[in-house]
Amino acid sequence: MDEQNTQKETNLECTGTPGSSWLGARLHRSLKLGWQWRQLKWAVAAASEAAQGHEANGVPPGSQEFKMLYNEVAKKVQAYSHESRIPIDTLKAKLPALCAIERLANPQASVHQNRLGLTLGVVIASLLGSIGAGALIGLGAGMAHWIAHLFA
Repeated sequence: MDEQNTQKETNLECTGTPGSSWLGARLHRSLKLGWQWRQLKWAVAAASEAAQGHEANGVPPGSQEFKMLYNEVAKKVQAYSHESRIPIDTLKAKLPALCAIERLANPQASVHQNRLGLTLGVVIASLLGSIGAGALIGLGAGMAHWIAHLFA
């Protein structure tokens, strides 16, 4: 009878990480990340569409609207990167619309490089063009001199 009157203790402690012993943990994580990836793509697509609308309405690059859109999407990309352990650079490569929004939000970063490359290209082209024109003129004058001696 003593056995019936004694309290039995039940231990409900969790000894491992939640879900690690569950056989479908990988499947669950995969499905969860798949759903989050779709949500991220939809968020980037919606922000890209909004940015295109702002751009069509004449909003200048670097304005507050583009910065707000980019910051909103960047937070979601950062959260997904942390959850999935995928580097942000890889996500940017998979989401080209994100780079377009970033360029609209921060136009200064790409303008200076383009101007430098364009200026350097013009200087090199003009230098090579003048050398090429001089060579052609020299060849033409030499050819005329040679032809004149041939018929004289």
